[in-house]
Amino acid sequence: MLDDHSEPVRPIRALLRGLEALRALNGQDGMTVTEVAERARVPRTTAYRILETLCQGGFVIRDEMDDRYRPTLAVTNLAEGAQNEAWIREGAWPLIATLGKQILWPVGIWTLTGSDLTLRAATDRTSPLALNRLTSGAHADLFESGAGQVVQAFETSQKRNLLEEIGLHRHGQTSLKGQLETIRTRGFAFDAKPVGGEINIAVPVLRPSAGEGPEVLAAVTVRFIRSALSDDRAIGELLPKLQHLAADIRQAYLEFAPPAAQGPRSSAGGRSPEYV
Repeated sequence: MLDDHSEPVRPIRALLRGLEALRALNGQDGMTVTEVAERARVPRTTAYRILETLCQGGFVIRDEMDDRYRPTLAVTNLAEGAQNEAWIREGAWPLIATLGKQILWPVGIWTLTGSDLTLRAATDRTSPLALNRLTSGAHADLFESGAGQVVQAFETSQKRNLLEEIGLHRHGQTSLKGQLETIRTRGFAFDAKPVGGEINIAVPVLRPSAGEGPEVLAAVTVRFIRSALSDDRAIGELLPKLQHLAADIRQAYLEFAPPAAQGPRSSAGGRSPEYV
């Protein structure tokens, strides 16, 4: 049987150059081909091929306005994918489970995955009021769901502009900016149109940051049924609890996020409830 470690493996230089280009782009507000070539120490023609390959892979876009290349959300997702599981499991999930037991309606937390949302944890399994029992890994459209719209509304302007461009290309939504401004003003998104018989209220969980503006960690949602709860009553009773949950999760992120991102990890232990 061949041992893969029996001899040194020759590195794939093209891959290393592509990663070096991404590293350079990730620290700048856009770079030209010449700038990337200088940073990655490769010929300009090689830098151009690398950047265009990354564009085809969805990791980089070329802004036609200034001819500069910028990383897409896919690069951010590569970095955050491994982080999400720990802080959600240990920090967010116990808080979500507690609220789910109190209000009985299904509560969930969604994170951005590319240009869609992924359900990371939910109380559907234990909620007696859930019409549609969602499980982790379920996806929601970024532009048509309340959770997706609230994520866009509270993102940094640069990322929000990119998401809006994707929305215009995918759905042709010319009114998207107006919708997002309304959501930013009132602080939550509300699905007036039932999906599977359920109405969705969504609130952003903002990343604790000293940057130029808020960045969304996730969206927390609660789903209810109009036949059991009116819209006004749902907003009056469920929205404050959901907003309080978002604030608690934001604080929990400081304790359970990787040390490199948010400082020393909390020593708080204990086994978390099983999450969906």
